[in-house]
This record gives sequence, structure tokens and C-alpha cells, in this order.
Amino acid sequence: MGRAWQDLKRESIQQAVIRLMCREGLKSVTMERVAQEVGIAKGTVYLHYRDKQELLDAVKDAALTPMVEEMNEILNGDLPADRKLQQYSLRYLTYFEERRDLFRVLLYEREVTRVWGSRYQSDRYRSLADAAARAIRDGIRKEIFRDVDPHAAAALFVESNMAMMNQRMLNTHRNAVEHDADLVSSIFIRGLRKKGAR
Repeated sequence: MGRAWQDLKRESIQQAVIRLMCREGLKSVTMERVAQEVGIAKGTVYLHYRDKQELLDAVKDAALTPMVEEMNEILNGDLPADRKLQQYSLRYLTYFEERRDLFRVLLYEREVTRVWGSRYQSDRYRSLADAAARAIRDGIRKEIFRDVDPHAAAALFVESNMAMMNQRMLNTHRNAVEHDADLVSSIFIRGLRKKGAR
């Protein structure tokens, strides 16, 4: 079987996991239930994934990698530093708003497995924090932002977007994505802005 077929099979398995989790919760995800959901033999699932945790990690990676790539593209792009932070907040919150069920599942998995600190060691998190730090450092160099520790400020910025995302998931009367993204970025940019900078 070709690589494309294998990739398609892996994607079908991952989509089945998401459907099961959204419908019945994390506990419903077993290799057997996933196989039934896809319509394949359980052994076929094991050909692609060693165990349930590897499967869940693959689902998370497949879901979050495009978001991280998009955020890095924004943060490493040609916009002025303050516009980069605005665009980051807007696209970050929009990404998860468009995938609410998946985000709920990822939050639930984190809650169940209690891996709160693990995101700080993840390559995804470090990639976003490093790119945000570079954007903030550029803003300082161009005298848009005041002189601050770029890495500390970047961590605060990335975390504030995550916190807003959590708030949106918990709040039944949600604001428009644009409103919440503007709230995060404007508070943050206002605090960073150098006196006299436009």
C-alpha cells in the first residue's frame, strides 16, 4: 500500500477518535471502539499506533500543528510588532472557535491526565513563545514597545491567549471572537507600548 493510502488511513483513525471523544468522552476511546468507528479490524489500528496514548498524541499533534505553523507565520512575518500580536490573538482564538469540539476534547484530556506543566516543555509551546519573543524584541528595537524582558513578556502573551480561550469555552454567552482577541491584544499592547510611540 502506498504512502498516501497509509496517511489517509491514519487520518480516518484520528477523525474517528475525535468523533468518539466529542460524542462520548475520552473514556470511550479504546482501540476496539476506534476500529469499529472507522470500520476496520482492531489489528489495523495497532499497525498505525502502538497504544491509546500514542493515538491521542497523534490526534493532538495533527490538530495543533497547523495552528502553530500559522501563528509562527504571523509572528515571523513582515507586519509591525504590535500588528503581529493583534493578528496572533485573532487567528489563535478563531482557530479554536472553528474547532470547538476538538478544543473541548483537548482541554478534557489535559484535565483528566493532569499534565498541566507538560505544555511548557512541548516544542509547540516553545516555538510560539520564541516567535512571540522575537516579535516583541523587534518592537523594542523599533521603539514601538518599551524595554522589557522579551521572553517573559512573550510567555505572558501566549498564556493570556490560552486563558481567553479557556474563558470562551467556559462562558455560555460568548463575545465575538474579534472582541475577545482585541481585548487580549489591546491590553497587552497598551502595556508594552513605549511612551510616545504611535
